[in-house]
Amino acid sequence: MINTENYKAIENFVATIYSEDIYKFGGKSYYPQILKIISSVNLRSFKEENVICDNHTFISTAIGSNINAVARGLKLPRETSRRKIEELINLNWIIKKNSKLYVSQKWRTINQAHINLLIEKIKKLSKLIDKQLILAA
Repeated sequence: MINTENYKAIENFVATIYSEDIYKFGGKSYYPQILKIISSVNLRSFKEENVICDNHTFISTAIGSNINAVARGLKLPRETSRRKIEELINLNWIIKKNSKLYVSQKWRTINQAHINLLIEKIKKLSKLIDKQLILAA
């Protein structure tokens, strides 16, 4: 059974993931999830050193996603996914080129800051777990 200190630390970590995503990426339902799905597909073949490269470089080296992948990933109707993707395109968080979807440099920059925050939370969580393993030994 998980102790209270671990429970709180993990809840704090998970809350950071969700609250920061929702706050930073528009406060709209499904925006963070859509962006993460597209980014995940984009990065499968991405080999550049810097994820915050310009959009042209990113698009030329990343795999493009599509509306169907988003709809399947979120179990949403295709039309709902299309509308939400159009909203994200209008916010310049997604780029559509030749029917393929890519996360923009604008979004990748914001997301990198969020990932850095998560890395710090993971380090704290790891130290807490290590400390408790030592105490349990």
